[in-house]
Amino acid sequence: MPRERQQRGTSVPLGVALFLAFATPAEAAKTDIVVLQNGDRITCEIDQLERGRLRLKTDDMGTLEVEWDKVASVTAAATFEIEDLEGRRYYAALDPPSRPGELNLVGSDGRRTLELLTVGRISRLGETFLKRLDGSIDIGASYTSASKLFQFDVAVEARYERPGYEVSADLSTTLTRQPDVEDVQRVSLGMNFLGRRPNRWLYFGQGLLEQNRELGFDLRTSLGIGFGRYMIQSRRDDLLSGLGLSVNHEVPVEGDHKVNTEALVAIRYNRFSYDFPKTDVQVSLLGYKSVSDRDRIRAEMDASLRREVLKDFNITLRAYESYDNRPPTEGAESNDFGLTLAVGWSY
Repeated sequence: MPRERQQRGTSVPLGVALFLAFATPAEAAKTDIVVLQNGDRITCEIDQLERGRLRLKTDDMGTLEVEWDKVASVTAAATFEIEDLEGRRYYAALDPPSRPGELNLVGSDGRRTLELLTVGRISRLGETFLKRLDGSIDIGASYTSASKLFQFDVAVEARYERPGYEVSADLSTTLTRQPDVEDVQRVSLGMNFLGRRPNRWLYFGQGLLEQNRELGFDLRTSLGIGFGRYMIQSRRDDLLSGLGLSVNHEVPVEGDHKVNTEALVAIRYNRFSYDFPKTDVQVSLLGYKSVSDRDRIRAEMDASLRREVLKDFNITLRAYESYDNRPPTEGAESNDFGLTLAVGWSY
């Protein structure tokens, strides 16, 4: 009997030891240190720095976003991709700095020190797919009783970022319905790739599926490639411009299918405010000059103003405009524009 009691007694500490062995790595993983200018010290796991906000994951407070200009120092043993505002990239761990306001990089090519406010982007290497996925969903609707006009809008964005490149997808659709009038639907589905090169240079690829009967086509599929450069890149805004070539296939509402080759000009501007309430402004402009039909010019504009009202919940004012001086169906409209107000969720 004593021997049996002894065996049972040792089984409990062994189970506890096994539990602690598995639990300890998860707890010990968060060993990064962020010190704020007011002296607060946060033990966390650094996720990324983007748009002037440093995202942290903590055990007790969940996920936090800290304004970059409120940070005094950062220490982390993991390897990160760091990009400064001049477009230079480094791969390094972050050692304790010799003084506040510096970022001490330790990589395979040695040590270097950067001023914190010259750093525009930090991305942790080795993150899983879901941890690198960001996006938003905006939904808006309106109804006018006098004309019985109903309009429904949905805009969905998703972005996956890795060191040196990002992949994004976006879907926007507008449905307008009114008695005794044919429904009008505008749909745009895009897949985008952007690769970053040193000194702010970049290259990009784009695939689009579009429908807009107002402009005379049932379906347009297009592929485009090009290169460009960030003309402005700061902690609060960025501006990029690019040139490229696009090939599309159009199915008109009336008439024969067409294949078009077009020169492409792209401009995108982002402005972001990281003080609460967060405010993001985005404006993109795509211009197309046909090579196969030299008199044809097209343009696509999309602009949005997003303001956070609660954590991760936003109100978005979005405007779009499409222009085609020679629509694929004779007699179709050459211009289509709209303005929507939507509520949304960012993740």
